[in-house]
Amino acid sequence: MTDQRSEKYAVLFPPQVYVRPGEYRDLHDHYDAVRTRFADAAEAVGFDLAAAFFSDDPDEVNRGTVARPAIVALSTALHEIVRDGDAPPAFTMGLSLGQITAAHVGGCLSFHDAARMAHEMAAIEEEAFGSGEYGVHFFYNVVHSELLRSMEALKAQGHRLWPCAFTGDNQMIVTGARASLEQLSREALILGGMGVVIPYGPPAHCPLMREVELRFRERWRYAEEPRQPDTPLVCNLTSEVLATAEEIHWALVRQYTSAVRWSRSVRRLAELGVNRLVVMGPGHFVRKSLPFVSVSFETECVEGTQDLTAMSNTGRGGAT
Repeated sequence: MTDQRSEKYAVLFPPQVYVRPGEYRDLHDHYDAVRTRFADAAEAVGFDLAAAFFSDDPDEVNRGTVARPAIVALSTALHEIVRDGDAPPAFTMGLSLGQITAAHVGGCLSFHDAARMAHEMAAIEEEAFGSGEYGVHFFYNVVHSELLRSMEALKAQGHRLWPCAFTGDNQMIVTGARASLEQLSREALILGGMGVVIPYGPPAHCPLMREVELRFRERWRYAEEPRQPDTPLVCNLTSEVLATAEEIHWALVRQYTSAVRWSRSVRRLAELGVNRLVVMGPGHFVRKSLPFVSVSFETECVEGTQDLTAMSNTGRGGAT
């Protein structure tokens, strides 16, 4: 992060992203903070997370029960490595899974509970949707209203489709039955857009997840009581500023059945006076979405060893 501490900045955290086998192993090998967080997460979820996440099997690496707590661990460790000497952020915010990481980094959730929550949510989803009938597509170069009209027309014909996330002013993520998503992709081509399959993407952020949400509410118990955050969290569903533990808890639970309004939440950060964003964690998805939101920020991305090496060369960053 820069030394211009008068700036008002927010830290953003990523959703579950596709990870290639062996990717980010160099972070684990070279940084004590990463190894420590993986060990802490392994204790929280009850298995050797590093062995699973750094295996040679892409299906194992990208299973939600593995990838999600691992991404929380990586994102948290990266934040710990670079935060020393910087003024605290004005806000945290995350896209989907990233909201759990943001709640931890902001001081509301313990790391143990953040890792457990990421794993437990994925485990319940696997129970409910292990058949693979449903999936997720990313649509870009689309007008939201036009794609939504196409979705409604297809639903009237019996297709099963729901908006999952509005990630940019001309981007959407849609969840639903795989055959329905394929048909919507054909409709998007006619509208001048494109639909791309998100691999390992279970249904998310839609009414289809109601039963999953109910199961989570029944099962979940915090190991450590959440506390008032040190840094407010901007809700990725409503763009409201959340400053209490109770508000943050219910925002995390409501993610199950509510579409993420990411682009609106990014605009809200600008309204709150934020002029710099630090995107922290694996994957380029959040960084790449930002140019497609109708506000501009100074942006810094911290994802891997190359970013940390550059910081070390300027006298910043953590020790190996």
